Amino acid sequence: MESILTVLLFIFALVLIILVLIQPDRSRGMSGSMGMGSANTVFGLSKDGGPLAKATKIIATLFIITALLLYLYSAK
Repeated sequence: MESILTVLLFIFALVLIILVLIQPDRSRGMSGSMGMGSANTVFGLSKDGGPLAKATKIIATLFIITALLLYLYSAK
């Protein structure tokens, strides 16, 4: 069981790294950091990130759950 969880953790980590690296850059320069980037939402650009952001959230959640299960299993 421990080896299966370790392999799953490794796979989730690799997929998470790949998903983060292929996401488009969402920085808006100085205007985005000062809160002046709200004009993009007025013109219809969303901040949710699309399907890549959703997949990243799901894989990150699975990664955390797998890491916790591996910790609990190995603590016995």
